[in-house]
Amino acid sequence: GSHSITAVYGGDANYTASTSAVLTQTVNLLSSTTAVVSSLNPSAFGSSVTFTATVTGVVITPTGAVTFKDGATTLGSATLDGSGQASFSTGTLTTGSHSITAVYGGDFVYNTSTSAVLTQTVNPTASTTVLTSSVNPSAPGQSVTFTATVSGPAGTATGTVTFKDGATTIGSASLAGGQASFSTGALSVGSHSITAVYGGDANYTA
Repeated sequence: GSHSITAVYGGDANYTASTSAVLTQTVNLLSSTTAVVSSLNPSAFGSSVTFTATVTGVVITPTGAVTFKDGATTLGSATLDGSGQASFSTGTLTTGSHSITAVYGGDFVYNTSTSAVLTQTVNPTASTTVLTSSVNPSAPGQSVTFTATVSGPAGTATGTVTFKDGATTIGSASLAGGQASFSTGALSVGSHSITAVYGGDANYTA
């Protein structure tokens, strides 16, 4: 900030006391440097990723807070520790590329600074499909409902499930709440190798 500096002379036997005119001394904030790294890049959808910001200065260790952003969207914030680092973890990043920056808010010594953009890539993650039958064994001509449940580590899977009897497609259905069902009464007498094939979506692989 600004400081109003004066020099006050106390006088002696020959001279009276006097005070100088005010000297305005301006002290500017020092520049800081912020860098950000990812604990896992690329990551899979639903995986926890920790972003760590390191803020450095030339005199003492910076204090204050760092805000982590994905483009213009704020993900969260954290306070710098004694080593000038702050970390934030999230498992909610969507599939695709994310432009991550760490924005240091400054303190009484250092000015604000923003890191270079870190491109965080989030890939689709593996899904698990489980198939059940409403009645097994069944009688000829009896309606049987096959229900597929598709799950993953984060969020509900969407998309379509294809039901097959061996290599033959017998029907398909869209997922609702992570489940899809198909009913048929046309199965012939004997054993049938039924599978449910999930086609995947933006977040989950087939």
